[in-house]
Amino acid sequence: MNENLETERKTQVTAVISFVVILGIIGITALGIILLVINKRVAKEEDKERIVPAVEVVNVVKSDYRVEIGTQGVVESVRETMLAAEVGGRVMEIAGALKQGGTVDKGARLVQIDPADYRSALAAAEVRRAEAELALEQERAKVEQAKLDWDKLGIGKPLNPLVLRKPYLDAAEAKAASAVEEAAKARRDVERTEILAPFDAGVRSVNVEIGAVVAPGTMVAELYASNQLEVRLPLSLEDFGFLARNDDGNVKGEVTLRGKIGIEEYIWKALPVRVDPEIERKTLSANIAVRVIPMDGNEFPLPPVGLFVNAEIEGKRLDDVAEIPRRALLEGKRVIVVGDGGKIDFRDVEVLRLTESSAVIHGGLDAGDRVILTRLSAPVVGMEVEIDVVEVEEGE
Repeated sequence: MNENLETERKTQVTAVISFVVILGIIGITALGIILLVINKRVAKEEDKERIVPAVEVVNVVKSDYRVEIGTQGVVESVRETMLAAEVGGRVMEIAGALKQGGTVDKGARLVQIDPADYRSALAAAEVRRAEAELALEQERAKVEQAKLDWDKLGIGKPLNPLVLRKPYLDAAEAKAASAVEEAAKARRDVERTEILAPFDAGVRSVNVEIGAVVAPGTMVAELYASNQLEVRLPLSLEDFGFLARNDDGNVKGEVTLRGKIGIEEYIWKALPVRVDPEIERKTLSANIAVRVIPMDGNEFPLPPVGLFVNAEIEGKRLDDVAEIPRRALLEGKRVIVVGDGGKIDFRDVEVLRLTESSAVIHGGLDAGDRVILTRLSAPVVGMEVEIDVVEVEEGE
């Protein structure tokens, strides 16, 4: 009995101790929570820094603008010809200047074909001409005598033309005219044995040599005019529309040609002389020919034929326009401007002409507007910007 009471007492004591321990743990936990709440750190509220992008701008200036059209071409001769023999025969002489790369003067004898046979033919033709003219004079005398004899008879007008020898006179006149033409042809054949330079020229190629026998039509040499040069310049249809023209429609304006020979660049002037009347269908381009002007005092007064040159053509004048850097354009027809208070706005503009680096604007911008050149990632109307670079040069 006593053992049971002792066991029950121990059980009760153990329960009381466990309860006290639990209460202690709960109290300590509660105290810790209270201390944490009392001593918690309060985060400082800070305003986020507002980011204002910096931009480059260009100030719009209105002025007159002279269009400059750039293109390229190859220097060509105004005249080129293939000299051919007009008569056949053996080549007796060739001028020393008639060599590939040489130059010849107008009227110089380049090739001499053996003229002996043609001189003999001329002598015979002259004999036939003289005989025919003598026969004609004799027939004219006979006609005059026949008229006198008929008039003496006094019986009116003759019914038969043979009476006054008219058919004989016509035949004599025809034979004389034919003999004169034959003599003239024989004389021309003698002259044609000399092949002359038709103009001051450079020699591109020579196809004969002394001792060769040529037939009529044989190509002798290829010549080109070395002092009359042109450059044929292709233009896009847009550039073609900006050519300056006179009241009569002819193209005007100075053309500057630049070509490199060795390590030196040379400059020549040229003038427009004609415009091709047809547009090239494959390239949709037009062509203009310019005549090169000799430059006195230049090491090369004229550019060599075949030289590749860059050309700048002075085109139309555009009045009251603005030229801005091309990189300022958005979608090819819009720009961003900075207004009062540094806030941006969008403008639609009328682009008259685009070059490699600039855009010529006619409408949409006023003098003094500040156009943004910097690319903004997500521009919206009213965005505030800061002008970091005050201004850049036009066309940059």
